[in-house]
This record gives sequence, C-alpha cells and structure tokens, in this order.
Amino acid sequence: MSDDIDRISLTLPASMVERLDGIVDDWEYDSRSEAVRDSLRDFFADYEWETGGEGHHHGTVVIVHDHHVDGIADDLQTIQHEMAEAITSVQHIHLSHDTCMETLVVEGSAGDITELANRLRALGGVQQVKVVVVDE
Repeated sequence: MSDDIDRISLTLPASMVERLDGIVDDWEYDSRSEAVRDSLRDFFADYEWETGGEGHHHGTVVIVHDHHVDGIADDLQTIQHEMAEAITSVQHIHLSHDTCMETLVVEGSAGDITELANRLRALGGVQQVKVVVVDE
C-alpha cells in the first residue's frame, strides 16, 4: 500500500454491507475501498457546496422548459449571455414536442453558479432546474 493512503476501519450494519457489495459487483469496482473512496468524493463535494465553500467549482445546470412559452428561448439566451463567465458550454435537446432540456456546463464560484440557477428558475416556462457540482 502506498505511503499516501491510510487504512481505516468502518463499521456498518449487515444490510449496508450487502448493499455495498451489490453495488461493487454491479458497477465493477475493484474493491469496497474504491467504492467508498468514490462515495466520499461526492460527500466532500456536497459538503463544500452546501457549506458555501469559497473554492472554484465545476458542474452542470440542467434546465427543463416548455418551448411554447412566449419569449422563453430569448430569456434563456439573455441570461446565458449575461452570465457567460460562468458557462463553459450549452447543449439543447428536444425531449418532446413541448419540452426541451438545456444542459449548461459551468465553472466558477458557488455564488455565481447559484445566481445563474436562481435566475433560470425564475423564468416563466421553466419546469425544473438541477445543479450538479463536482470538485477536483
């Protein structure tokens, strides 16, 4: 084992161990440790985000909207241009005759990403906004 890895012990109920082992097999992890490390990375990123970590964040903002609402395309584009410093790329997908999804790849401060998401949520015709943040 490498010098930069510490061994710890983890006590879990049998039902959680069984569930962990199932996921390890299903997702083809090399070991329980790999799965737990992967889970902890998400846990740490969530903690940083939710406690207002001041670091630089990367992630996505997913918007589902009714494209028949007058002006929605222009409103989305206006916000995206005004917040361009936080947006790396945009993907537009037609989910159905009435519904579209846009996925924005974002990076920046928690404040900038939250402001972007909140501005998008406030638009008429927007049905759902999800923010997923990952950290290095």
